[in-house]
Amino acid sequence: MIASVLGIGTELVDGQIVNKNAAWISEKLKNLGLTTKLHLVVPDERKLISEALDYCGQYSDLMFVTGGLGPTSDDFTRELIAEWTGLKLQWDEVSWQHIKERLEPRGYIVKEIQRQQCYFPAGSKIIKNTEGTANAFFLEAKGKKIFVLPGPPREIEAVWNSEIAAWLEKSVAGLDPYITRHWDTIGMGESDVATIVEQALANVNVEKGYRVHLPYVEVKMSFFKSQEENMRVHVERVTAALHDITITRDQQDVPLMLSLALKSYSSVSLQDAATGQFLMNRLMPVMRDFMKEKSWSFSSHAVDPEAQIRLQLTPKGEHSVSVSIERGNKKTTDTIVAPYKAMPMKERRAQYFAEMAMVFWLRHL
Repeated sequence: MIASVLGIGTELVDGQIVNKNAAWISEKLKNLGLTTKLHLVVPDERKLISEALDYCGQYSDLMFVTGGLGPTSDDFTRELIAEWTGLKLQWDEVSWQHIKERLEPRGYIVKEIQRQQCYFPAGSKIIKNTEGTANAFFLEAKGKKIFVLPGPPREIEAVWNSEIAAWLEKSVAGLDPYITRHWDTIGMGESDVATIVEQALANVNVEKGYRVHLPYVEVKMSFFKSQEENMRVHVERVTAALHDITITRDQQDVPLMLSLALKSYSSVSLQDAATGQFLMNRLMPVMRDFMKEKSWSFSSHAVDPEAQIRLQLTPKGEHSVSVSIERGNKKTTDTIVAPYKAMPMKERRAQYFAEMAMVFWLRHL
């Protein structure tokens, strides 16, 4: 089952809003073994939306359309979906009551203009939106399965969790899902990593991919689940070839793993005098989630001697840092040497130090 995601909204093509919905939906589909072949964004223009529906329909049999379900004059997605599928719009009284129930208790006056949110192509399955007034809907037409969703990410997540996720899981039960194996490597450039992988997979017919997300170079190897047993030897060959530079496998996240490991401590103090903001920027978002009601601090110059666990990262020279972990009177220390020696790679070295320090702490917790 091949999917496409069509985002509708002038604010998306103007750059006013980043289209995070497409990435979010594609990730959900990928986790189910489905392939998204197309992301497309168009403004609130009828002709372009119709042409975009034609284009998505050519390359996918599962279509997700986001945005344009609101009450204003530039919200005409439902009209164009009806025209494209050749179905008439029909009034849904339940959706009207949904709007009134959401707005009236909050002191809002329900306006006539909001009635347009209650029309759906004939035969559609209406999906209640518990986070907004615009219900989503699903229909089958032109040999396509089409989900039409509101634009706000919070509302998409709500309708996804209420019905779409279960529908998709049931639909993919008999399919041969497309799966991907991942290796996050560090310390080598993309071309060097690719050379190693291409040699390991010489004459093997498999989809390969590479992605740089500093300080990592990610390696991807994709195939159908029915091929998994035959591909096992090739996965093992890549794993062996990348062993010395691999940090994580299959999209594990180092900051997340470290934060979970620190969760059992009541107080944490981290001193980073080597990476500027890189280490804090990596750890802060996840530590904020896992260290609630606990004492934890970041500093560039001092460590709290009273903290239950103390993590330190201090420079030793231009290309190396000292990393340590201390609990009570026990302290473990090591030196991290960056492989990036050229002067312009100062920032890359800082990123490397931050990542390898987290790996060191994780291994010693």
